[in-house]
Amino acid sequence: MNIAILIPELGGGGAERVAQIVGNHYFERGEKVYYFLADNTTQQEYPVKGQVINTGIKGGSWDDSTGYYKAMGTLIKSSLIMRKFKWKYHIDVAISFMEEFNYINVLSKGREKVVTRICTVLSQQGDFKGPLYSKKMINSLYNLSDIIIVMSNYVKEDMYKVYGISLAKMYKIPNPAIRYAEIEPGKRWEYGDKSVICIGRLMKVKQQERIIRAFSYVKFHCVEASLIILGIGPNKKYLENLCKKYGIENSVHFIGFTNNTGFYLKNSRVFVMASSVEGFPNSMVEAMAHGLPVVTTNCPGACGEIVGGKNIQDTDLKIQYCKYGILTPYISGKIRAEEKLSEQEKQLGEGILSILNNDELYDKYAKQSLKRASMYRLEKVMMRWDKVVESERRNIK
Repeated sequence: MNIAILIPELGGGGAERVAQIVGNHYFERGEKVYYFLADNTTQQEYPVKGQVINTGIKGGSWDDSTGYYKAMGTLIKSSLIMRKFKWKYHIDVAISFMEEFNYINVLSKGREKVVTRICTVLSQQGDFKGPLYSKKMINSLYNLSDIIIVMSNYVKEDMYKVYGISLAKMYKIPNPAIRYAEIEPGKRWEYGDKSVICIGRLMKVKQQERIIRAFSYVKFHCVEASLIILGIGPNKKYLENLCKKYGIENSVHFIGFTNNTGFYLKNSRVFVMASSVEGFPNSMVEAMAHGLPVVTTNCPGACGEIVGGKNIQDTDLKIQYCKYGILTPYISGKIRAEEKLSEQEKQLGEGILSILNNDELYDKYAKQSLKRASMYRLEKVMMRWDKVVESERRNIK
């Protein structure tokens, strides 16, 4: 069977990571796997085992201020190009990631099965503007998919209620919780016993500035605390300047992209997330797979579902000590560096401090993280992907 993975690029992001995992899984099972990428110069951070093909498609240019692709003015032309590649490589199943490539996938549909994957909560993406993101367009194009992969109940409900997407077309497949081996065993840990870690692109939607502000509160109450930030992106300089503004630059460490994620997850004390929206955070369940307690804000998406809390975006709610992690009130909106910390930022800081300073609570959530991660084991997740892909194998025999 010939499988195509349609994605703009293979840089260091969550969608790209899942594209790598899915493609490698089928390659290792003897299928022919092709990665149809846009024409861009983004460094390929994730090595894949299938054949990588530059389609020449000019995906919307990258917007550094938002971290998203701008709307493509030549969507139909791009779809015609993609159709030729599908025909040339005799594609049986085409699996697409990211919104514009989902559109290209359905508009280039031939005889192959078209699988689109929703990577975020579309109704909450304020940066997704223009005709490509109208309710009518989303309803019309996504309903052309054979199957739509959603990662959480929140996203499934959002697509159904807001955009009228058929429930029969949607199939829930969460991201896998992978425990990474250390690439450099024995490497010295230099960040102390009370280190806080966050992982993600340095971009607007991830709101690392909120984590930094909350960490300034943590640092005031726990002088030995350190913050480790893994990821690359356009906001790095802004975030570094913010650390200097709060006088914590010596305690905040920007690691960048690394293939040694396991080293940092193994040695950190607590994982934190404060995104404005999260479809399903890979980094969170991967942290759980390493037994790392999780503190997250209650943003739209899967965060509340993962830690077992009430998924209500109410900034006035108190901290929830949930079954699998700590859920603090949602934080949104723009900030100015000189602004005092909001109550929600302080609550995020309190959640982090409770893990740093309370060994009993730490032990409890470390165990619960491992338990939760077992529900997202790679084998379980790929069994769900197999149900989607294998149904096409039966059709072509």
